[in-house]
Amino acid sequence: MAILGLCLCLDGWAQDTTARKKDTLNVKKYRPFDINLQVRNLYIWRGFRVSNSPISDADFHYTTRDGNFAVGVWGGESFDGEYKEFDYYVSYKTSGFNFSVWDINNFSNYPNANLFNYNPASTSHFIDVTAGYQFGDSFPLSINWSTIVQGRDTYTKSNGQLANAYSNYVVLDYRIWKEGTADLHIFAGGGFAFGRDENFYGSKPNIVNTGLTFNKDLRIFNYHLPLAATAMVSPEHKYGALQLVFNVF
Repeated sequence: MAILGLCLCLDGWAQDTTARKKDTLNVKKYRPFDINLQVRNLYIWRGFRVSNSPISDADFHYTTRDGNFAVGVWGGESFDGEYKEFDYYVSYKTSGFNFSVWDINNFSNYPNANLFNYNPASTSHFIDVTAGYQFGDSFPLSINWSTIVQGRDTYTKSNGQLANAYSNYVVLDYRIWKEGTADLHIFAGGGFAFGRDENFYGSKPNIVNTGLTFNKDLRIFNYHLPLAATAMVSPEHKYGALQLVFNVF
């Protein structure tokens, strides 16, 4: 998932920082099926340092002609082989609203992971549902609320039974500068669970992810290479990181 103090990508863990390459042509040919490749110097997600070594990730998806609905698979692996992830997702957006469901399967610490195992006590999966809204250019603010509805986001009840914690992450993102193909965003995101302190993102309700993201479209001869740089600090985890994302295609 105090909300005004909280503040993406959508993803162990994919969607929030995933920035697809944007075609700079005025007219773009419709491709129902497409694939994107990214390279990162490290991987951060919602305040977590998922991988401290470089990773590559690919997004294979189907998109409707209007661009509103997409369904796909996302996978990433670190260069040292320590981090491995394979996700499924569906997303829909219209008139500023967006909605997505991700089955996030970071099995880095699950050497014997079963792709079809959804038992909360042993699964490597968690299902994340996000709803959000993006205001217009005159007020370039976006807000997204994500809730983990199933999987390894659990806690033990007083009777000893395992229960879903339904952890939430809420993120606010505001564009503070734009010039040409470059822009700068400030963001803050917090994690919490209703009815308890401990949640998927930390030991208590807190800001877990805050910082700046700079986007720029680099042009090398006739090749466009979108770049995103995120400087992140996590007050909850007491560390920071600088992530560079190169959108190869």
